[in-house]
Amino acid sequence: MDKEVLKKSLIGGEFLINDIDSDSIFTIDDFNEEQRMMVEACEDFIKRDVDPVRDKVDDLEDGLMVSLLEKAGELGLLGICVPSQYGGLDMSFNTSMLIADIVGSTGSFSTAYGAHTAIATLPILYYGTEDQKSKYLPKLVSGEWKGAYCLSEPDSGSDANAAKTRAKLSSDKKHYLINGQKMWITNGGISDLYIVFAKIDDDKNLSAFIVEKSFGGITMNDEEKKLGIKGSSTRQIFFNDCKVPIDNLLSERENGFKIALNVLNIGRIKLGAGVLGGCRGIIDHVITYSNERVQFGHPISSFGAIKNKIAQMICKTYACEALSYRAGQDIDNKVLELMDNGLSKSKAEVNALDQFAIECAIAKVFGSEILDYVVDEGVQIYGGMGFSEEAPMARAYRDARISRIYEGTSEINRMLLVGMILKRAAKGELDITSSALSVSEELLSVPTLDNGDDGSIFSEYHQVIKNLKKATLMVLGKAALHFKDKISDEQEILMNIADMIINLYAAESVLLRSEKIIKKYNKDENSIYFDITKSFLYDTCVIVSNSGKECLNNFVSSDELNMMIIGLRRFTKINPINIKDTRRRIADKVISAGEYNIFNIL
Repeated sequence: MDKEVLKKSLIGGEFLINDIDSDSIFTIDDFNEEQRMMVEACEDFIKRDVDPVRDKVDDLEDGLMVSLLEKAGELGLLGICVPSQYGGLDMSFNTSMLIADIVGSTGSFSTAYGAHTAIATLPILYYGTEDQKSKYLPKLVSGEWKGAYCLSEPDSGSDANAAKTRAKLSSDKKHYLINGQKMWITNGGISDLYIVFAKIDDDKNLSAFIVEKSFGGITMNDEEKKLGIKGSSTRQIFFNDCKVPIDNLLSERENGFKIALNVLNIGRIKLGAGVLGGCRGIIDHVITYSNERVQFGHPISSFGAIKNKIAQMICKTYACEALSYRAGQDIDNKVLELMDNGLSKSKAEVNALDQFAIECAIAKVFGSEILDYVVDEGVQIYGGMGFSEEAPMARAYRDARISRIYEGTSEINRMLLVGMILKRAAKGELDITSSALSVSEELLSVPTLDNGDDGSIFSEYHQVIKNLKKATLMVLGKAALHFKDKISDEQEILMNIADMIINLYAAESVLLRSEKIIKKYNKDENSIYFDITKSFLYDTCVIVSNSGKECLNNFVSSDELNMMIIGLRRFTKINPINIKDTRRRIADKVISAGEYNIFNIL
């Protein structure tokens, strides 16, 4: 494996084949004073305006969500990375991730906010003409207008390009007449503007349109009655000869499918960050409740089983923070590099997001699934009270479930991320082939006694990460060689490999984050960060081993299978860890602090 130390990832997926230095990654602790002030303003807004009306929001009280979005606009929260010439704050992409993180604790409002600021606003910023940007962005950024994104249809969910909505040029050639049906449209009932995807005539690919509600020809069904996020408006929308000026075609004809995919990359990575506020909120509730709830004469926070749950909630949340902001900064770094090469900021952001689409998919899958884990354990720790609407768990449990579905299901994202890696390998952008070949050759060689120990407390775990990369490359390379161009039909295989990649990226992010913090604050092996790293890598080795074994068992046989299983065992080995005491120390540290604080160093 290449021993080159990278200052930043130049292409998405490169973490699989290169070693990354902890000094080169971004952590939450690196946000500056201005960004932290934005967090404080956002938290104050949530405490003052959102939290007190959550029940009313869930009841869809008329005008309430609209007023909350308008208040967010007044604070500048709707235009974090929109240029100042359009009324935005012109801050970094990672700053918008940070605000999505904080807003993530608000459930229904978070969904409405995310749809408005990301998938409704950014298509215009990234693909609009100057006239379109000047006309629409200031209204969206201020909150005067609310936005929605109309892609899904009854017969085209994950297969977006199969949409049946059609646009036809009017006889005077001044308008497109749009006809069709869209469903699951977040903010559908409160929006003034829609980004609508339709095929012009018999085009193969979608085109995108900026559609004002005032254009007419738009009708809606009643609000959907949903399992969770009840307070976000979700409607079916019907377009009946909706008359859209030709100037409102977004980008070029048939470029809509590309726009849709690139915008979904934004939604995916922001969802990875957007679950974090909810995870931390649940952890804080659980700590308070477990300290107050007394059973058998002791607070339940003193029980080992409860500490084990709390520790794993902490480790998974910490990992999601690490990978989300690492990937967010990689995107920002790429934006700056592309701008230095002459691209405009909006084009640079589109290209950077496409470059790191693999990491966007990883953030979406990992984040949505750890949120489900955290809220489920939260309900369990609350016990019977967790099942009561009077406790804070019930709403959180319902609201969390959608995260594994929207912005592309977790299954679709798993298959997409492996597919993207293989495509980049085929183009020569990622040298997966020679890296996998080198691992195969290592399998046939005598194991070396050199463990790469450089004397640091993390040396052993850097070697674990290197070996996990070898395990992943071994399985990925073998599957690619075996199935060739038919691998896209082997969905179970793809999902096994995806689980190896996702957990590898999370584990490396945890290690790099902890190492950077410990070096910066002169911590030692008694630090909670060291314990979190040990605990998370311990779990990751188990996951990568099991996923790899299941994958290989499905298509490899006989002596070759035995050899590869031995290799897998070698590459997923980790020295014994007293996981019970490690997790107890993690839980005790946060329980004594009384909260999981985003910035405070524990």
